[in-house]
Amino acid sequence: MIVLLLALLVPLAASAQENPPVLRAHSRTVDVQDGDRLLKGIWACDPRLELDTYAARRSDLKRSIRFISDLDSISFDVEPGRSYDFIVLLDGKDACRTRISTLMQTCKRSDAIPAGPVTIPITISHGKLHLQGRINESEMLDLIFDTGADMSVVYPSGKRKGAELQLDGRVSNGGTGGMTLRQQGRDNRLEVAGLQWEHEPILYVEKQSDAADGIVGYPAFEQKVVEIDYDRMVMVVHDALPPSAAEFSKVPMTLAGSLTAVEAVLVHGAATDAGAFVLDTAGSGTLMVNPAFAAAAGFHAALTKLGTSTSRGVGSGSVESEVLLLPELRLAGFTLHDVPIHVELSSEHGQSPPGGLLCMEVLARFNTLLDYSRYEAYFKPNASFDAPFETRSWGRIAYVLAGVALVCLGSIAWWARMAATRRRRPR
Repeated sequence: MIVLLLALLVPLAASAQENPPVLRAHSRTVDVQDGDRLLKGIWACDPRLELDTYAARRSDLKRSIRFISDLDSISFDVEPGRSYDFIVLLDGKDACRTRISTLMQTCKRSDAIPAGPVTIPITISHGKLHLQGRINESEMLDLIFDTGADMSVVYPSGKRKGAELQLDGRVSNGGTGGMTLRQQGRDNRLEVAGLQWEHEPILYVEKQSDAADGIVGYPAFEQKVVEIDYDRMVMVVHDALPPSAAEFSKVPMTLAGSLTAVEAVLVHGAATDAGAFVLDTAGSGTLMVNPAFAAAAGFHAALTKLGTSTSRGVGSGSVESEVLLLPELRLAGFTLHDVPIHVELSSEHGQSPPGGLLCMEVLARFNTLLDYSRYEAYFKPNASFDAPFETRSWGRIAYVLAGVALVCLGSIAWWARMAATRRRRPR
């Protein structure tokens, strides 16, 4: 996950200089070219922070990382296990200390794990995808595998089971319900089914917002192919795309900030509205649709209202939504019928991902392959595909949706832009 560090207590092997190079900017929103991936609007500069650390994408190779502002750009040829410091100078006066860290690496196998795909048992609990793992010297933990989180998390229950983090700073963390400062440790060990990650950044979330002990964010599997088979209830980690991919329908995965999204098409009558929806295996509903997308599509006037819902996550607040009946949802060329969708009534904590969130009541109807090296997703209907959705009148119930448990810095950048727009608006 890309995070905002307010304090950095543990030194790194770094190429920092006494007089670090400077990137000039007027806008606080900066693009990052990380190797072959251009991350648009992913970085939000804040001169109030002591140090911002960009956790670079996992790679065992040397590569170039470039920060691109509205005025200038700056590039670094980076190696694994290093850090690189520079300053973003806003409007010629406000210095934002910034660090690129390449500590995160791909997972390694323990000596007991043979070569080939690694199979991990999974469960669905409270509408979310779960697996088992350890953090540091903990006992076995119940962890959510969250494709809508770009960093891993420990909850208080995980800490009670021995998941003590090497805490070294604070980060600005966004989730359903708003922004909160969290404690973070950057040098932890994560273990799942014999796969091991060293030097993992992990957040400590003081609010026990779920029955699980923590979260494994999707970037743990960068450069891997993750197969999720809901018929067999296993997750299989591949080093390369398996031959069975030929049986699936392929679609591109795009980046919404630092989160992965696919196109979904929402159909009512003769109208079709397509948008990028973040894959969210910690979302316990069908779709969460953002207000702007819904307004442009005219959903409130055109669709049957089933009720209202309240979504909560790791943030301090909640999101109110209207539950509407969508006649058709198309994903990867397949059509689901009569889908209850949750349309946000407001976005006071900032704009949602472009179209919204694609959650487990839809995702669990497909066996999937998520290729995090090529950024492609593969879908194949499974045994649950034709099961009807519950379309009873919802009433005003608490509909717990993890949403994006850990929102990327791209979303933080959206919030920053929206705040700046509000400040400029004439009274």
